[in-house]
Amino acid sequence: MIVETVRPRGYDEVRQVGQYFREGVVVLMDLESVADDEAQQLVDFAAGLICGRGGELERLSPTLFLLIPPVPARSGARTSVVKKLCPRDYTEALYVGHYFRKGLPVVMDLTAMSEDEARQLVDFAAGLICGRGGDLERLSPKVFLLVPAWTDGTGGKGRPERPSA
Repeated sequence: MIVETVRPRGYDEVRQVGQYFREGVVVLMDLESVADDEAQQLVDFAAGLICGRGGELERLSPTLFLLIPPVPARSGARTSVVKKLCPRDYTEALYVGHYFRKGLPVVMDLTAMSEDEARQLVDFAAGLICGRGGDLERLSPKVFLLVPAWTDGTGGKGRPERPSA
């Protein structure tokens, strides 16, 4: 599964979001640098895109949106899913590990946690990434995307697959 982050500077850059989505790519749309009126236009566009093509639109924060395209079911094939988790305390770290070990990208929203527990969970996620391979990307101060190591041999986006030990 490929996840592309798009940071448009204005509504005139909306085509990139649509192109990725039509190609079956999960899009993280970051609207932090966009004026409020154009941000609303981009969200409206994304809602229309989801309505027209299927899939899901999730608001991760006031300026971050996740567009998940529909995945056609094939016999014997797993569908691509992005799991969003909003842990309330550190004891819920096991859920993050559970979904990540299953090969699912995880959006970890720590906004409901204290600073100390959020830091613990980020450290846990860093260890998880180190132990299993993959990437950890900060989407906003307390929202993170954990992407498991790619298994298609290309590493996604042209990255080589990590060698096995």
